[in-house]
Amino acid sequence: MSDLVVGRIVAVDDHPGARAPSYLLRVTLGTRGERETSIERGSYERDELVGLQVVVAVHGDEANVVAARSHGAGLVLLRPDREVEDGTVVA
Repeated sequence: MSDLVVGRIVAVDDHPGARAPSYLLRVTLGTRGERETSIERGSYERDELVGLQVVVAVHGDEANVVAARSHGAGLVLLRPDREVEDGTVVA
């Protein structure tokens, strides 16, 4: 089972090996450490993602940023509407 926690994106790089245009993210999860994961680029630019808090599904060493896929807006990252501590559990 996965835990949902708040993480902060600390680095963004292009993901050249991906099938679709994607970013490789480094996300800090507070006391849980850092994880790498990837997301489709969607309408996000690299520089707007750095520092952004997002909801992350963590299962062991694997992490996936949680997003909604909207017909009108495309990929939309889920995130808290206020700053919280990195690693905060989503309830």
